Amino acid sequence: MPEYNVVLEVKEVISGVVPRANDWVEYSCVLKIEDGGRLPVSLEMTFIPPHPFSVNMPLAHTIRATSISGLYFKVIEFLGKYGVEFRG
Repeated sequence: MPEYNVVLEVKEVISGVVPRANDWVEYSCVLKIEDGGRLPVSLEMTFIPPHPFSVNMPLAHTIRATSISGLYFKVIEFLGKYGVEFRG
């Protein structure tokens, strides 16, 4: 399997809210874009405690996609599975 070069690597925080409990959820993330491959965009997510009272979020999660917009669509779907609304 060929090794691809990382073109961009950025740290960011993704936040969401559980509306029914008014609890906030935050993930510390590393966004990477590589110069090739089938899914060149990846987001490594690490949960920032405390856990919301109403839902048990995964401590770590990785999402891969073909584009940045596709990646954030998958982030919204991932958070939505747990009843969390994406807030940026």
